Amino acid sequence: MSFIIENGYQKDIADHRGYDRFDYWREMISNEYVQLACDPHPDKSVAEFDGAIRGGIGLGDVEFSEVLSNPQIAKRTLEQISKAGENDFLISFQMEKQCVVSQYGREALLLPGSFALYDSTAPYSLSFDEAFHQFVIKMPREVLARHLIEPEKYAAISMNANSGLGLVLKDFIFSLVGELGSPESEPSELLSENLVNLIALSFSSTVFQNNLAESDCVKEALMRRIRGFITNNLLDPKLNNSRIAESQGISVRYLHKLFQDQDESIHEMILNKRLAIAHDLLLGRDETKPTVESVAYHVGFSGAPHFSRAFKVRYGVCPSSIA
Repeated sequence: MSFIIENGYQKDIADHRGYDRFDYWREMISNEYVQLACDPHPDKSVAEFDGAIRGGIGLGDVEFSEVLSNPQIAKRTLEQISKAGENDFLISFQMEKQCVVSQYGREALLLPGSFALYDSTAPYSLSFDEAFHQFVIKMPREVLARHLIEPEKYAAISMNANSGLGLVLKDFIFSLVGELGSPESEPSELLSENLVNLIALSFSSTVFQNNLAESDCVKEALMRRIRGFITNNLLDPKLNNSRIAESQGISVRYLHKLFQDQDESIHEMILNKRLAIAHDLLLGRDETKPTVESVAYHVGFSGAPHFSRAFKVRYGVCPSSIA
């Protein structure tokens, strides 16, 4: 097995000095991609573990790298997601041997000539039973979402790189990688946009679309991210359905559809969360009580009258009566 990338840098576990070899490898992988819990294959010797990464080249916001390594299991856990700020999509092209990609309740078996997408904002695992070679593409969520609606729908689904748009994509990327890093290459922003557009077309083409089912676990993951976005931006008076939909790369219409069977609409969720915070503030035991107007503005209302009406509907009393 040999690298496709000729330029850039190489990180090799053979350069390790000091602590445990696999700890060193885990750190290498996490620094190159996203925070991962890598474990050696249970049937293999850690002392003999070997691996290398070739990277350092890219096009715009799209990064390319390769991994040559012994068997292992790499997991992205909820704990790592909560601690790290990565918000990327990754695509693995299997070059040698095989890999099982698991995410959103699906499993994709990658053999040479296939590739799969996975989402760094949700748990996933990559399992390798033999020494392997993968080519990996990494890009921010917002970059892919500009071209591909709801990219997580396509996660952990094996795509064919030996025919159709999958083959066009593979040939284009590998030809591009051969040019990047050379003195004559002058990558442009337009070329980067075309690359991401081709990636999106490869996943959203009719042939691939017919293989996709509407998945409850994908919807749940998207709804979980939406709720998280609302929580993190709750006190922003500019928070609205358009901004929420834009943050996830979906339409406002699809946003409403996601929550149509829930106990609360998006608007009701935001309103109830804001009113609950306001209620706690007005009941505060501090000697200096906040005014109704200051609480209204603090929790994201445009003014006291609107806030007072909503508060009375929710709690049956005027906010001034408990302030």
